Amino acid sequence: MESQRAGREAAEEAMKNLKVPKADAAVVLASSVFNQAEMLAGIREVTGDIPTVGCTAAGVITNSGPHEQAVAVLLLQSDVSSFHPIKIEKISQDMRKAGAAFGDAVKSVADGKAKMALIFSDALSGNGTELVRGVLTSLGAQFPLVGGAAGDDMNFKQTFQYFNGEALNDAAVGLAIGGEMKLAVGADHGWQPFGTARTVTKAKGTTLFELDGKPAFSIYEDYFGKRASDFKSALSLAAVSYPLGMKIENVEGIMIRVPLKVNDDGSIVCGAEVLEGSTITLMIGTVSSALWAAKDTSRKLSERVKDARPKVIFVSDCVARKILYGERGNEEIQEIRTQAGEAAELFGFYSYGQIAPLGESEVNVNTCDPGFYEQSISLAIFGE
Repeated sequence: MESQRAGREAAEEAMKNLKVPKADAAVVLASSVFNQAEMLAGIREVTGDIPTVGCTAAGVITNSGPHEQAVAVLLLQSDVSSFHPIKIEKISQDMRKAGAAFGDAVKSVADGKAKMALIFSDALSGNGTELVRGVLTSLGAQFPLVGGAAGDDMNFKQTFQYFNGEALNDAAVGLAIGGEMKLAVGADHGWQPFGTARTVTKAKGTTLFELDGKPAFSIYEDYFGKRASDFKSALSLAAVSYPLGMKIENVEGIMIRVPLKVNDDGSIVCGAEVLEGSTITLMIGTVSSALWAAKDTSRKLSERVKDARPKVIFVSDCVARKILYGERGNEEIQEIRTQAGEAAELFGFYSYGQIAPLGESEVNVNTCDPGFYEQSISLAIFGE
């Protein structure tokens, strides 16, 4: 019953912060250590049967900083916005088709006028990029989609997605949000390329086989020699500090790809899709550069909603950044709050994939272009 109590207490705290008798919807982010059904039951003891979505995490983020083995509840209430829960199951059968179904569900609510959608998916179901492609095939390439892939405290065994009182696997859940709001969304990472760019000559899904016709791992061997073995451990500090950067022709920005596994044939399994024909460079980053990216993105986004009162700052932060920060994770939270407004409710999680436009965007069809990223921080600032 400890899990039920944890859920109940988190919901009670959220109700105190809401300062109105009843919420319209809830977003729940929690550790995988809890009995998920009991934890959700505890939350709904307090909130009642309101629309509830969310997922397990590799750590939760609130105004007070990052927390492990915790439950975080965000309660939403608005006189000008509407919240519509969405659930798509068995997404691993066809990630793009599942994404399209999610997008179709968004179009079917809010009188067909949803302004944006939050999405939480099972990171272990397959190619997250394909899921996002499916959503945008339905909704249009510039529809503001923000969220992340569920975590499980870095066990990489089983994640859960929440829909009302259910704890699901192999699902994508979310909230379509309609009505009047001011919204700015964006993502960044803070890593910089170094060395010579190489062309991806063979890749499939998230596995990078060859660069310039040579085994993919040769890029690390060429630069680091004997130290290259340090990169073979999943999410090692070396791999987090020197990930791969993928550049696609005619696409803005460099997307980070984190090596999760090195196979005997020299191929590298990454956490997100690698495209043949793209170019790969090694990337270098530090705690300082990662903090700068969070600070700069939150500052730019806050400027775009400065004529509104920021109410919620949603954060999807890569678990690899958490590893890099070590004991300094709270510094990133404080940078975001300082730049985006300490009066707003900061809420988010350490995820296995980040969904948002790369770079800062105001919501309009000319600038918003969501994708599925790694080792990045995605932010959404909601104002009224």
